[in-house]
Amino acid sequence: MTRGLVRKLLPRLGARADVRRVPAHLRDDRLPVRPTAQQLRDATAAVESRQGRDADELAALLLAADRDGDPRLVAGTGQLLLRAHPRVWLMLDVAARRVWWRAPRWSAVAVRRLSLGESSPLGLTLAAFHPDGHVREAAVARLAELHDTLAVPALTLRACDWVPQIRDRARPALEHRLAEPSTAMPVAALALALGERREGRWLADRIETVFREGPVELLTAALAVPDRRTRRAAHLTALAAGRLDLAQMLHAAEHDDDLPIRIRCAEAAVKTAVAAKTFDLVRPLLSSGTAVVRAEAVQLLAREGDIAPAVAALADRSPTVRAVAQAVLRRAGSEPVEHYRRLVMTAFPEPGAIAGLGETGTTDDAGLIPSWLDHPQPRGRAAAVRALRHLGAADPDTLSAMLTDPSGAVTRQVTIALRPWASRLDLARLRELLTANNPHHIRTAAYRLLHERDTWTRLLIDLELVADPSPWMRDLARSDIAAWLTREAATTYSAPQGGTADALTRHLYDAEDALGPDQVRLLRFHLGLKPPSTA
Repeated sequence: MTRGLVRKLLPRLGARADVRRVPAHLRDDRLPVRPTAQQLRDATAAVESRQGRDADELAALLLAADRDGDPRLVAGTGQLLLRAHPRVWLMLDVAARRVWWRAPRWSAVAVRRLSLGESSPLGLTLAAFHPDGHVREAAVARLAELHDTLAVPALTLRACDWVPQIRDRARPALEHRLAEPSTAMPVAALALALGERREGRWLADRIETVFREGPVELLTAALAVPDRRTRRAAHLTALAAGRLDLAQMLHAAEHDDDLPIRIRCAEAAVKTAVAAKTFDLVRPLLSSGTAVVRAEAVQLLAREGDIAPAVAALADRSPTVRAVAQAVLRRAGSEPVEHYRRLVMTAFPEPGAIAGLGETGTTDDAGLIPSWLDHPQPRGRAAAVRALRHLGAADPDTLSAMLTDPSGAVTRQVTIALRPWASRLDLARLRELLTANNPHHIRTAAYRLLHERDTWTRLLIDLELVADPSPWMRDLARSDIAAWLTREAATTYSAPQGGTADALTRHLYDAEDALGPDQVRLLRFHLGLKPPSTA
């Protein structure tokens, strides 16, 4: 650190000859007493897991650990922070500035240690988060000279500082570290997270330049790091720069857990295979877990005259892949529906085959579907319901019996198919399915159909459910009441009559505690009802 920075620091602290003395007028600190390693681990994990807690607790524990100076705790804390997600550093940068204000006495001591060159790496890191720009600048100057990996995240954050003098000190210190994979990866993860900040674009651009032009070893490391944002930036930048070979593209398209990476690498692999005429190399993509990747492979092989993969993909679980396969067969002069008719007549058709017949068949094909309404797989039963609806052959009597299916996927399709007949369905049975002793998905299906029946039934059901034991059903009912008041009440020109009006009056009275008097009063106004006491 330069002498000029020391001269800036000491006058701001009101220092005299004895720079170690703490000014007596400062109030006491509000920091934890003797933090433990377990407390630090728990606080870090809470910030990483987004449990709704801010990072103030972690920042206070870190300041207290630096204050106490236990060598083992300080060293362990440094390793803990190095393993932390970039989110922790971003939140800590903000939280520490708040917490420093709660520790004025320790702040004075810590800054004086900094001015005398006595701060630990953890102390320098925390000083880099100080609310005083002169302190941050001095900490950055010390960190720039420090050969410790813990300096890297703090320097990365300060390279995006809003104070130009601090940025100008931090950025050169990071330049030479970007050529080393051991430090470049922590910089990359944090730099890309900072890319949206006003001053963060410089560092994100530098990282992308390293991925585009830097050593192969560094790019290889970036392609495999756990941090998804870094891995994605590395793949996309390398693809644009032509730095990935076909084997790397295929590996990422098949195995990476990030969907954009899989899709972009699959697209690039297909283009590369076309250019190199190595079409067979993309066959492994036919078994990819990503629908778009499978579709790309089917399309490429079809362009080269091989439609067998398209025939096999007709029963794919994804509508996207089925649509591509169907288009391939049509271009080849074959009707997909003929294949689907044969497939659904087998002993155990795939759910995708049943769905495909619904997509390509006619009303005459509807007779092939009902036998699969009791398909052993939930996906098969759902596909059968959807196929009947697409073919215009949904039978409300048959489908209403499926409202008690053990699979939510099936009851969702049944609900969609039955909506046109909602007013004709057995009201008593739907009310029975809505009772609290039924599974959640069955209650939801009954609610949706009652909701479609008519306005007064809809509101009666909503008012019955506003105090339901299930939070999901309560929220559903309350949200629907609010939506009706906002969007539909003003244009509902009729009013409930007779027994319906009496039932609504009673339900409004019972729901007042749950909805509040203002909302109940508004509902009465729009419904043309009076309170029970004046009825």
